[in-house]
Amino acid sequence: MAEETDGIEEAFEGQLRVLVTAASQIAERIAREREQALRQAEARSQQQARELQSRMEAERRAARAELSNVYREQWWNQASPEQIGHAYQVARAWEREDPEAVRAEQRMRDELRTRYGVDVDATEADPAAVRAAVERAEHERAQADGERNRAAAENAEAQRLMTQADQEEQRAAEARAAAEHEPDAEERVRAAAEAEQREALAERVREDGRNLYDSAERREGTARELEAKGINAEVVATRMRADVSQGTPATEAVKGAGKKAPKARKAKGRGAQLQAQRTGLAR
Repeated sequence: MAEETDGIEEAFEGQLRVLVTAASQIAERIAREREQALRQAEARSQQQARELQSRMEAERRAARAELSNVYREQWWNQASPEQIGHAYQVARAWEREDPEAVRAEQRMRDELRTRYGVDVDATEADPAAVRAAVERAEHERAQADGERNRAAAENAEAQRLMTQADQEEQRAAEARAAAEHEPDAEERVRAAAEAEQREALAERVREDGRNLYDSAERREGTARELEAKGINAEVVATRMRADVSQGTPATEAVKGAGKKAPKARKAKGRGAQLQAQRTGLAR
């Protein structure tokens, strides 16, 4: 008897064709932008080039961690078209710099062909749907970039305030020592007053830095950025709670992400598997 899918299989594959095609186009743009940014940084200074290379290396490691999923049967059994498209985008975006991305992209080609009959070189996706998917993804990228830039600016300002607080505390300690050892009584009084003022200033500045770092808006923006990288929402939420209570950088959320996968759904055949992924299509 033919397996009943209620059109789910066709809808899944149609959406997958669109998203994989869009992912290829977006990945090309990302790769070109990365190369251009590196050239511009190298033209400005060696220091900026080193800093950019360091950030890119961190992004490459995060990409490798995400792409490790494509070798897992359980991931394929549960992945939505959006997750597959995003993973393919990551692989294509890094294949010029990382042989691991090349291997992951090839694995995805094989899986897409055998599981869904999708040839990434000829997806036969609807051009209008692809354009809409690319525009939507570019809009989301712009939002993520804005959040990332804002978070970076807030973090830099918080670091500046913390440094200022340390300096004020040091000057307060020097004034306090002068108040204890200065032979002139008026100078002792002046030094003691200065110490109190600097200690109060240091406390206010440090509190401002903490408040800035722990701003709810920054945490929310960072959470969206991490989720956009494919990190499990539960992992992100857990790390955000730890970020609030412990004051650790939210970017630490990428460490260890993906170690705990949700329990695999039991499905018999592609129709049942796609039925279980109805939620992914409805998003």
